[in-house]
Amino acid sequence: MRVTALEISSHQFNKAMRGYDKKEVDALKDLAAEALADAAREIAELEGKLKDSALQLAEHIERENMLKGTITTAHKMVEDLKNNAKKEAELIVAEARVRADEIIRDAHNRATALQEDIYRLKRQRVELETAMKAIIDYHSSTLFLEEPEKPDDTPEITPLPPEEE
Repeated sequence: MRVTALEISSHQFNKAMRGYDKKEVDALKDLAAEALADAAREIAELEGKLKDSALQLAEHIERENMLKGTITTAHKMVEDLKNNAKKEAELIVAEARVRADEIIRDAHNRATALQEDIYRLKRQRVELETAMKAIIDYHSSTLFLEEPEKPDDTPEITPLPPEEE
């Protein structure tokens, strides 16, 4: 049962013989009523603070949950970014390998073509050298085999001796 300050101050004691001094009892009643009133005010004040604290706690819990959700979302986003970056890196490496294989294949084809050109040019050189030798041999043999004919009626010219001075 809850007793208020008003109940204490308005309470009437029964009179008895040899009872308490009325002034002392009234003073004690007033003191008790005042203490009870102070306690009631303090309780009301503390209950108000408790409500405020409960509201603040609820707000903090809500913020904490929001932050946890945000952190979870951020962590998931970071993992997604890592996975996407890894996939992209793997794709770039795969494309680079394909491109490198193409470059190597092109270089090999080009080297093969150049080697074939070199062999073809060497064959042409040998053929040209052979043809040139044949032409030179042919013309040499015709020049040295045919001596110019001297007409028989041409007198031979003898050189004159040098003059003395």
